Amino acid sequence: MSFDTWLLYLFAVLLISISPGTMAVLSMSHGMHYGKTRSLATALGSVTSALILMMASAAGLGALLSATEYGFSILKYCGAAYLIFLGIKLLLTKATGQGLDLQHIKSKGTPKNMFKQAFMVGISNPKDLLFFAALFPQFIDISAPQGPQLAILAATWAVIDFSFVMMYASMANVLAPSLRTSNKLHWFDRTSGAVFIALAAILVTREN
Repeated sequence: MSFDTWLLYLFAVLLISISPGTMAVLSMSHGMHYGKTRSLATALGSVTSALILMMASAAGLGALLSATEYGFSILKYCGAAYLIFLGIKLLLTKATGQGLDLQHIKSKGTPKNMFKQAFMVGISNPKDLLFFAALFPQFIDISAPQGPQLAILAATWAVIDFSFVMMYASMANVLAPSLRTSNKLHWFDRTSGAVFIALAAILVTREN
């Protein structure tokens, strides 16, 4: 892989990552509630799921899902169901009446649970599997060993993905103190919940 090809890939990944999606909403919610440090677990969960999907694509599962509508539909509906589950949890957030205590909220989140949520959101989207299967061949030189090239593409994606998850979490964390005293943090949760449910609806109604 030439340096010019890698730069083109880097530019494509940046454009993809800068567009807010499901993981951006989740990372903002985690950053708002649990802070930037704990959101490292969210970023690691997102990166781990992406790396697994990349390996699955390299193994040919992306092509298999493209040809098997039934398998694709199962994964799609499972992913939508999990998004709806997260959305309902956020929609049921209640105000305390005395303002939200950010430190108390932070104590409820564990890195394990945050990692699990991010991982499940990432791994349950078959669109990502197909995306990697379609994206990687565009930047691989078939005349050269493919293993090192795939490693470079995967590492580049992981760094960018990790950086953007932390960026969204940090941006949300900056807003947390003002929302804590104004008792409006539950409205952020409800908005995030509505976005999750809307994304689930889009997922199940879009054409494959």
